[in-house]
Amino acid sequence: MREAKTLKEPELASKQYISIIRLFHHCDIATGDDFNLARVKKNLQVEFNIARDGFIEVDGYTYTRHDVMEEIERPDFAQRLVFHKQIWEKPQLLQLLEKNTADLISIHPDFSFFSNNQKFDDFFSPYFAVPVNYISRTLLTAKKMKEVGDLLKYDEFVQPSEREEAFRPIGQFLEENLRTLRNVNQENYKTMRPAIVHWIDQDWHKFFNELPGEFYHTKSEIARFLINIGVHVQKSHRRDCKKISAQLVNLHDMPEHLSHIIVSNHEIYNRVGGGFFNWGKGWWIVIWVLFMLLKNVDGCGGSSSNAVNFRPAEFKLILSDSLINRAITDSTFRSEDELRAKFDSSLLKKAEPMR
Repeated sequence: MREAKTLKEPELASKQYISIIRLFHHCDIATGDDFNLARVKKNLQVEFNIARDGFIEVDGYTYTRHDVMEEIERPDFAQRLVFHKQIWEKPQLLQLLEKNTADLISIHPDFSFFSNNQKFDDFFSPYFAVPVNYISRTLLTAKKMKEVGDLLKYDEFVQPSEREEAFRPIGQFLEENLRTLRNVNQENYKTMRPAIVHWIDQDWHKFFNELPGEFYHTKSEIARFLINIGVHVQKSHRRDCKKISAQLVNLHDMPEHLSHIIVSNHEIYNRVGGGFFNWGKGWWIVIWVLFMLLKNVDGCGGSSSNAVNFRPAEFKLILSDSLINRAITDSTFRSEDELRAKFDSSLLKKAEPMR
């Protein structure tokens, strides 16, 4: 019998960045043009030999002999030292790498400084994957999708070998939400609404627009389910439909057929109920006022040939397109002619007691 094997969770390839420049300053090691790697190695070996427990702590950051020597013995360390120094001179970027926190808007100039530099990307990506993973997981736990969109503006700095690790929390979030949305229908919407309220009340289109290409299919599927949910509950929860539609209509790079449906539905959601007349509580008040005005005119004119004779059956009202469209969405009405007949009949019933 073949022995069953258990798949192990892959180990994280990336590690938390700690600037080696801080250690050099602590040990009075110059990092300018007179930098001598052989002398630096000797100085560091002495520092670690005299350090308690074999590691050096500077400003709350811990440096181990293994990690430091592994870095400075790399064949490309001369180039890496340049990048270490550049990051050291950019406090916001340094804070992002070392503390997994930053103002994702104001840090933009720091990233711009390193744009279109493949050597820097190769150096930076393994370190950057850590804060991307941590920040996105923290924000998505709090359902702060807009802020994740701010983070994803810099996804180009994450190289192929680190992308799966960096974006894992995003993939998990999308898959979990897709499973939830699949189970929402017209019958259970009220019960399920708290589980999807972030898709209703939050500004999430920027998050979707910044999603890496790896999530194109999942993004499209979520959009499809949100469209369908809106259609199912448009009568009972129209405000929710309009909120969801306002996000969907701002999505970029969607399948063409979905984009067409999104735009079409959005126009309907925002057109229905518009116009001068509405089915609201004030509708029959307007009719009643018009009726009374015309009746008074008739009373004042007596039997004169100039008097206005009001006949409810002949009263004509031009219905706005929005009113017609709204009524047509009701299964009671199947055409505009039926709608007008229904309206004339209702008007007669309302007007008859007033005569």
